[in-house]
Amino acid sequence: MTTLRGVQGVCAAVSALLLLALAGCGSSSKTATATGSGAATPAAGGASAKTTAYNISLTHVAGASGASSASGVVVLSVKPAGGRLCWSISPVKTFTISNSATTPTIVTIQPTAAGTPSTPGVPLGMTYESSGCIQAPAAFLRRLEANPKMFYLSIYNTGTGDAVRGQV
Repeated sequence: MTTLRGVQGVCAAVSALLLLALAGCGSSSKTATATGSGAATPAAGGASAKTTAYNISLTHVAGASGASSASGVVVLSVKPAGGRLCWSISPVKTFTISNSATTPTIVTIQPTAAGTPSTPGVPLGMTYESSGCIQAPAAFLRRLEANPKMFYLSIYNTGTGDAVRGQV
C-alpha cells in the first residue's frame, strides 16, 4: 500500500538525483535570451538577480486519459537571487485535480525538449497546489533561464491518467 510518506520519499529522491545531474550539466554562461515565439513568453528576460517569469500554455497530452479540451495557464517565476522557483496555475479546464495520498495530482518541471521522450521531473511541491515556491539549486535555475525551451511543465493525475503540459 502506497502512503503519502512513501510518495514524498520517492519524489524527494528523484528530485535530488535530477537536480544533482542538472547541476553538472549545461552552460556556464551568465547571459540568457528568451523569445516570445513559443507557447511560453517571458515577462522579464535575462539571467540576473531579477525575477524572470514565463507564461506557459497547457494542453492535453495526446494518448493520456481525460478530455482532449483540457487546457490552462501556468506562470513560472525564476528567482535566482533567492534560489526560488515559483508557480501559479490557473484553473485547468476539464481536468480532475486530486490530493489523495494514493492517487495524487503531480506537477513537475522536466528538462526535456518538445517532441522528445520525457525524463524524470522536479516536483513542484509534494502535493498539488495551485501556487507556491520551492528552493532550487542556482545551477538548475541558471540552466532554466539560459535555455527555457529545453523544459516543460506537466500536471498529471495518477488516478485518472489525465495529463496536460506546456513547453516553457
